[in-house]
Amino acid sequence: MKLSKEIITVKDSKIGVMKLVPDGPMTLTLPLMREMNSILKEFTVDPDIRAGIIAGPDGDFCIGLDPDAILSSSVDEIGQIMAGIFDMFASLISFPKPLIAEVGGNAIGGGAIIAFTCDYRYMVDGKGRIGFAEPLVGLPITTALILRLRQTMLPSAASEAALEGALYKPAEAVQNGLLSEVGASLEELRKKSLSKISVLNRVPASATVETKRALNKDAFEAAKAAPKLLADLFKTQPSMVNNLLEAMKANKERRRPVLSHEANFQ
Repeated sequence: MKLSKEIITVKDSKIGVMKLVPDGPMTLTLPLMREMNSILKEFTVDPDIRAGIIAGPDGDFCIGLDPDAILSSSVDEIGQIMAGIFDMFASLISFPKPLIAEVGGNAIGGGAIIAFTCDYRYMVDGKGRIGFAEPLVGLPITTALILRLRQTMLPSAASEAALEGALYKPAEAVQNGLLSEVGASLEELRKKSLSKISVLNRVPASATVETKRALNKDAFEAAKAAPKLLADLFKTQPSMVNNLLEAMKANKERRRPVLSHEANFQ
């Protein structure tokens, strides 16, 4: 996967579009997450851009961390990659302008994080699944993600998503709040995005930025604290890294992972 950007103008309003472009597996690497943060900063400082769209292709949107990147990394380097996830989360959740996700297919793990940090989340109906696979590879759903889950999802569904790593069909995800709406095609999603941005742009930018800051303050602060928390967890729960490595290896070998249930319960 690679990123590209585009500025479109609709009714005298400029919109920054960040595209997830197929270029090999639709997975996240640390350089790509850093590039995403850089693009968001560009959209933030440009006063003419009134909103942002994150658009995926017709197919996988993003299916999480890149297995090769994890398997070729030391424990410290894995920690840096995980820190990159939370830096990406913080950049997305603190974006001060309206932000909309257009999801054309599977949004798993990091892909779901990209989508659910957006203010409005549209997905092509019947194309793929969305959800948080972190528990299925031995990683916890940390405070920042849980705070956002509680913002977007029904309480019972948030627990299910966090504890089970449940993956949802688009229509199911609308019912539980993970998605805003579904559409028949990417073209229909874009129409929904532009219509919503037209409504949102009636609100002065100063009001939007302060409202978003208040809405997302706790999740943003939790994301900034998450890398140290996770580094500590890797020490107190050493099976986490081993399970992650086994899950990534199993993914490449197209088999079910054999995960350890060893845990520190104190």
